[in-house]
Amino acid sequence: MLALDLPSLLDPDSGATPEHRSEVAHIKRFLEWWMADPAFRAALPGDPVGVTRAAGLLADPLAIRPLWEFDRQHPVHQQEPHPSVLRYRAFMREKLAHREQMQRVGSHHRGYQAWRQRQIRRCYGQLGPAKGDALVHAGAAIELCQGCSVGCWFCGISALKFAGIWPYSSENAALWKQVVEILGQQMGEPAGRGFCYWATDPLDNPDYERFCADFAERLGHFPQTTTAQPMKDPARFRKIHAMARQHSHSIDRFSVLSLGMLRKVLAEYSAEELLCVEMVMQMEGAWASKAYAGRARTLPERWAKSAGQAAPDPQDTSTIACVSGILLRMPERSFEWITPCPADEQWPNGYKVLARHQFAEGPEFAAQLQATLARLPERLPLDQKLQIRKDLRVLSSEKGFALEGTFWRHEFAAPPGLGPLLEAGQSDPMELALALEERLPMPETLALLHNLFEQGLLEETF
Repeated sequence: MLALDLPSLLDPDSGATPEHRSEVAHIKRFLEWWMADPAFRAALPGDPVGVTRAAGLLADPLAIRPLWEFDRQHPVHQQEPHPSVLRYRAFMREKLAHREQMQRVGSHHRGYQAWRQRQIRRCYGQLGPAKGDALVHAGAAIELCQGCSVGCWFCGISALKFAGIWPYSSENAALWKQVVEILGQQMGEPAGRGFCYWATDPLDNPDYERFCADFAERLGHFPQTTTAQPMKDPARFRKIHAMARQHSHSIDRFSVLSLGMLRKVLAEYSAEELLCVEMVMQMEGAWASKAYAGRARTLPERWAKSAGQAAPDPQDTSTIACVSGILLRMPERSFEWITPCPADEQWPNGYKVLARHQFAEGPEFAAQLQATLARLPERLPLDQKLQIRKDLRVLSSEKGFALEGTFWRHEFAAPPGLGPLLEAGQSDPMELALALEERLPMPETLALLHNLFEQGLLEETF
């Protein structure tokens, strides 16, 4: 195996050479075009070099063949990977580690920390390990506009039509600084890993970067930016991205709606400039999948045309929501407490709304947030009826009972009857412990119930 120097590419001060950064950036650009253009994917195996050069791409398609060809019998797959492949894979591992680190951040608020961990475990079970890994469960999403000017037909959170911005006036700036300080004081690090958009496009607000600068000053991280308007003002995006890289080593994102837009992006920005900007390919024919959530659920014919298949089965629905915490709408001075879930009839936008509040000033916001956090139990509540999550099936097993979902099966050693009692949802922990006392000591029953609670396998009231 080759011994390579693989310094960080997310850290601008890591010592990675310009040549290293450029090589990986051009491989990234090649793979982005490969993902976006079905004609390119189809033609590439027949003439890798010619097709690549005709597309204006500079990466060596032969050296990086294992990254785009899935025929494991091809001789190149039997050889030691080219150093270019190893460098690119190291960069991908670094980005995955960055995402995992965001999911692992902890809060000093013990109730919120425990609740957030339960939501992470629940999402692994409800959405599967691939989606579970992808959700960072940021502590905060903050809207600085009313609605979105882009109007994507597939918007996974049903953004409303653009109706105006929340400007950085002296009054708004004062409230904003109070709000972000309160988020940090009460929620800690997960709030600092939040971002300043939701059912909005951040570039719709001309004061976006001023709000972000205040956020970074008070919470220690510059918010990540995702925009579907990469060509609206390239000079402005460059400044925002530079601010983010300076403060937080952030990875920003472009949501790319068409091949035409992608061509313009690649003509405007160099591969090196977009090394730390992910391209989310949303055009028809892309090697990617949209979430069947939000507005997409209301347009099944458009979905079928875009996806090449009918609407997915219920267990295959997904979400683009990635917040377990506060959804703050500054123009309305309101907030919701939310967490991701599979999009369904009850929660079509792919996230549960557990509480809603209005506030006028900073102190009122602080009091409402504090009251919301106080409702998040650190341990199993003894005064609430317990019920297995509705998406899980309760089955008998040799040792006791099993819980089975789309992606996981959990087995528990317990007396017969506990599974059906939990499925019925009519008993609190002490009632269950008393009912089983002749077959299982009460402390063991309570410990088992707490384990179910910690693993996110029970329905939670709020």
